[in-house]
Amino acid sequence: MRFLSGRVLFGLAVMVIGVILLLSNLGVDIDIEVRQILRLWPVIPLVIGLNWLYLSFGSTSAGGESKVYFSWGQFITALIVLAIGVIFLGRNLGLFEVDTSLIFNIIWPAILIMVGISLIRGRAFSGRGGGRFAFMGGANVGGAEPWSLENGSYFAFMGGIEIDLTAAELKQGETVLDLTAIMGGIEVKIPKDLPVVYEGSAVLGGVTFNNHEDGGIVGGRKIEHNISEGAEKVVRIQARAIMGGVEIKEA
Repeated sequence: MRFLSGRVLFGLAVMVIGVILLLSNLGVDIDIEVRQILRLWPVIPLVIGLNWLYLSFGSTSAGGESKVYFSWGQFITALIVLAIGVIFLGRNLGLFEVDTSLIFNIIWPAILIMVGISLIRGRAFSGRGGGRFAFMGGANVGGAEPWSLENGSYFAFMGGIEIDLTAAELKQGETVLDLTAIMGGIEVKIPKDLPVVYEGSAVLGGVTFNNHEDGGIVGGRKIEHNISEGAEKVVRIQARAIMGGVEIKEA
């Protein structure tokens, strides 16, 4: 079972408000106070929060085996959105008085703290290794021709990086790719049989591994893909998106 997405719910709410305003401006007699309707806008984050809370618990199947997962980032985001909905709805309906300025005084510093933690967790590589830096531009790595994949950091700031691992030659052991997108995007194509350990986190952005997507205020997930006991070659992808996006998908 899957609830309506936040995008659909928000679209429906905006459409209803638009219809009411249009009828009112055309002189149609309606027994609905537009201001009263607008006071109920916190119902939208309430429903979205409940949806995200439900979706934070789920299951996925890989190799015929079903695994239950918990998305801590989506769970935390759901709690924050639910709290905002409850506080503003209660205030608008006169149920209680809350100084809403305190919410923003707490949320924005908390977001900056999470951004700092996310950046500190990045892995730096010295000496020989791969990596790219894209600032308000683009970069392409890999392609159809065989190439050697090395440990590396890929950083996109208001730019984009495309990494194609379909023909990459891996060394023995673990190869680490550290991906950071700030107000930009990174896209990685991987072959279907590639053993991958994926760790993604997002702050006001989105990270996607195949069909597993996390985003919102804060999001995160760890996935082991095609990992078998005694695997000799493994790619570990550490991805973080800050007001941007990182997408890893099978070619």
